[in-house]
Order: sequence, then C-alpha cells, then structure tokens
Amino acid sequence: MSLRPSIRKRPTTGDLAGLPPWLVRGERLLVEAVRSVRLLGSVVPRNAAQERARLVEAFEAGRIATPRWSYARSDHSALRKALARAAQRLEAEAHPVGLLYAERARELEIEAALASEAGTGVLGALARARFRSANPAKAGEATILARKWINEGREGAAEASSGEVILSDAPVPGSLLTRMREEVGRLTLPFAVVVQPSLAALAATGERHILVAAGRACTTDDVERTVMHEIEAHAIPRTRAAQARLAIFQIGTARGIDDQEGFALVLEERGGYLGPKRKRELAARHLAVEAMDGGARFHENVSALVTEHGLGVREAVLVAERAYRGGDGTTPGLGRERIYLEAFLRVGEHLAKRPTDEGLLTSGQISLAAIPTIAPFVRRARATEPPPAAGLGD
Repeated sequence: MSLRPSIRKRPTTGDLAGLPPWLVRGERLLVEAVRSVRLLGSVVPRNAAQERARLVEAFEAGRIATPRWSYARSDHSALRKALARAAQRLEAEAHPVGLLYAERARELEIEAALASEAGTGVLGALARARFRSANPAKAGEATILARKWINEGREGAAEASSGEVILSDAPVPGSLLTRMREEVGRLTLPFAVVVQPSLAALAATGERHILVAAGRACTTDDVERTVMHEIEAHAIPRTRAAQARLAIFQIGTARGIDDQEGFALVLEERGGYLGPKRKRELAARHLAVEAMDGGARFHENVSALVTEHGLGVREAVLVAERAYRGGDGTTPGLGRERIYLEAFLRVGEHLAKRPTDEGLLTSGQISLAAIPTIAPFVRRARATEPPPAAGLGD
C-alpha cells in the first residue's frame, strides 16, 4: 500500500520554486471563484423536496407530470470575464503549473455560466460542454457497463432492499447522519454534518459541510458505503488540500472533481460496496442522462426507468431529478452523472498500472492528467514520519 502524502505548506514569503509571480494573483481569483460559484448548490431547486413529493404522487397515480423547479440564481457575469482574462494571462506564462491554473480558470468560467443560467433552457448545452466525455472510447465502455449493470441489478437489488432500513437523518445510532458525524469526529475533520432536505443524493461534501439527505430509507450497507465515499474520497482530500503548498490542490485541477468521483467508485469496489443495488443505481443515472441527451423529457425518462429497468416510482423520480436538475423541467439539465462510470473505468485502469498515484489523487481535487505536473509539489511521507494531520490515516 502506498504511503499517504505529506503536502508541503505554502510559504508566507518569496516565490514558489521559480513559479511565475503572477500566479499568486491568479490563485486568489480562482479561490474566490470556487467559493462564489458553488455549482452543485446553485442547481439544487429551492423547492426540490416539495416538487419531489408532488411528482411521485402524480406518477404513482398514472399521471404525466413535469417539474416546476425554482432556483436562487446568481449573476456571475463579472466573474466570468475576470476568469477569461486570468486564463489568457496564465496561458501566456507558458509554465506547466500556470497552464493547470489556466485550464481550471476556463472550467470555472463554464461553471459560473451554469450557475448563472440555472432554471433556463440554455443550461443543458453548457453542461454538456463542462461534463463532456474526456475519452470517447471510455464513454462507450461506460455505456456498455451501465447496460450490463442495470440488467444484473434487477433481482439482486430487490433482495438487498428487503433488509432492515433506517431513515437517513434519524437521530439514532446507525443512521447515516449519526455515522457521518461519528466518523468526522473520529478523524477530527473540519466539517459540519448537516441535514439538507432538498438533496437528491444521499450525501454530498462541500468546502466545510457534509450534507445528508432527509427522510431517506437506508440499509446498513447504504450508510457505511456513503460514509466511506464522502469521507475517504472527498472530505479527507479537501482537508489535505488546505495544507498544500499550491492553492491548485484546493481549487482543483480541470477534471479533478470528475476523477475524484471515479476514484470514489474505485474505493467502493475495493470495499465491497458495489453490489447489485448500487450498480443498478449508478447504471440508471448514467442511462437517464443518455436518454435526456437524446431528447427524452422528464416524464418519459421516469417512465422508462420504471417500465424498462424495473425501478420503483420514487427511485425513478430521484434518478431523473439528478439528471435534469438545474434545468427548467422540460429541457436538459446538468447531467453530471454522465462522468461517473467513465471516470471509474479510467481511474481504475490507471491505478492498476500506477498504484502509487493514489497518494496524489488523495492530495486534493486532482485529475489523472495533472499528476505529472503536480507530483513535484507532493512530498512522500517516510515510513517513520507521522501523518500530516492527526486522524487522517487509513
């Protein structure tokens, strides 16, 4: 097993090993952009919980229904212009690290546009630009895998769902909320665990919060998998990134967030959590986004998930909600789930060939493509060296 990395702390004075002085100004802008844009928060409808209940009731009654979501939209036009100028300036430096910042600035510019256009008919096209396939061949493999998993998962998911369940936000031992708080406390991570009723996922990790969905039925496997996913793949890398010598670990590289989701699924597979129920869930999300990109409307997607793939109505509505979130309810939405299985395949294959790169992936929101440039700024911990922060071990 590779040792966890110890990231050099950022110096308070002087240049960073010959890096361009302008990089410091670029860092400040990108840090502010990450904190301001908050893409996933921007595309969560304010009335998600109420609409979810209305849609489930309508579909269970055999009626056609369309989401009527509302959003707290922000105007990021000035920020987008600043990011575009910063990207040009950073590209002019012709320095490998400067180019990483430039690529992330371009990506953040698109994310700022997405946050500004939440609830409009143009969001779908912007989302496809941001979450487009990094490798067409791998995208094809991901679709094949999704079709395989959706078929394999029918019988197994039904058996898994028959076990004992507990509500996600129940204030009792063993619930997702309780277990997440226990693990955050055990590892002394700088995150507050809070309940978010609008959340479509079971949990999500932000800059300083881990959100847990309200009122969702979870099995023990659901709880332990979700805790591992959010803590190991998201919360710990974010904590390490805050200690890094370069802010790019905290800002994230272009595609870093995408590959982090793929790494999370690799961890799930390693931990034995990719059972039939979970595979069907991931496959359904992928296929729902593909159908959305192919022109399917929300109600058509829900119907296909139920009749063709065997999902229950509530589960199908949740899957469709994730695909279409950020949209106006009739046109395509964010569709971020299109990157999960592709990243899972890509990251899994990479780590099988280069297992020591896992330490780099857990240093922050780092993409596979950025590893050669980032590697010199990560110092491997020696076998006799204590971990970089208390409680951040395996």
